Amino acid sequence: MNFKENLKKGALNLILNCAELSPKQRVLIVAENEKFGWYDKFVAKIVKKYCTEIEIAANLLKIEEPTEENSYKIQKLSTKYDCIIYFSRLGDLRRFENVHSCKVVMSYARNIKMLASQFGTTNYKIHLDLKKSIDEVFTNTKKLKISCPSGTDVTGNCDKIFSDSNDVAIKRFPMVVHSPISATLLSGVVVVEKFLTSSGSSFYSPSNIKLNEKVKFYIKNGHIQSVIGNEKDVCNIKRHYDYVSNKFEIKRDIVHSLHCGIHNGLFSESIKINNPDYWSNTVFGNPNYLHFHTCGDYAPGEICWILKNQTIRVDDLNLWQNGNIMYNNFPLLINCMDKWPELLTL
Repeated sequence: MNFKENLKKGALNLILNCAELSPKQRVLIVAENEKFGWYDKFVAKIVKKYCTEIEIAANLLKIEEPTEENSYKIQKLSTKYDCIIYFSRLGDLRRFENVHSCKVVMSYARNIKMLASQFGTTNYKIHLDLKKSIDEVFTNTKKLKISCPSGTDVTGNCDKIFSDSNDVAIKRFPMVVHSPISATLLSGVVVVEKFLTSSGSSFYSPSNIKLNEKVKFYIKNGHIQSVIGNEKDVCNIKRHYDYVSNKFEIKRDIVHSLHCGIHNGLFSESIKINNPDYWSNTVFGNPNYLHFHTCGDYAPGEICWILKNQTIRVDDLNLWQNGNIMYNNFPLLINCMDKWPELLTL
């Protein structure tokens, strides 16, 4: 397939396999201004084009940087549509509750290159099944051990999986993570490098802080006990947690949950790191990365810790090893591979 054919395949994957739209239905496509650097100016137009080709009535709404005002405006408009597709960070706001009057899709395919890649073209239902299979593995798990090459070492009971039938009220395209795993009974040390970033759940500024050196967060039963590292980093971290927790009136030292990426079609090494928030909120879908949700007693919290090349041991088997999903260790995942051989090509 050439690029144009793959672009059409990716668009139809979103429209038909994820949004499950039919001819004569109405869809509103929300497109964030490309000047903010999160989405290109083509991807929303391409999806609108292929909606029109299969007789789905599609309107395009261009917005600026996400605001509560825009969110409220779109909520009111949602009564007139069967579906809203977001090519905007606005779709990530309050993603665990659908405040719209129709179904909603949040696209993490941020440009036409991503939509035309295996990230966008791989049948959406494959990773929906994979997510459900991984969720079931965690549901049947009693003990967790999480480590990474930088020194993270966390252990404890697998207390709870925050999952409903679709994980969140808003559909993700593609499906990029398994359901969050509760950190309530986890203790140990989490080593974070480079940045602390936002979870994308709310908008605030500054939304990230740079770390000059590795920082160790010591946690006990899902609460931050101490922060050890470069004196300047530690001071900035404490100030940042104070700012975010006071702004949203949330519990400051909570480590709520964690999840990993599950989509090998996301080529994370090609994602530029010059915008830490964009980087963190895009690479999180790749299996090489694990996110801890902190600051706030809810998923996904407001401040994110991102780890690379994690190993997750569930009871006496590795589910992740050095950033790779260990499919062959679990019959549930072997069955998923047998059903969807395309998983092996990613």
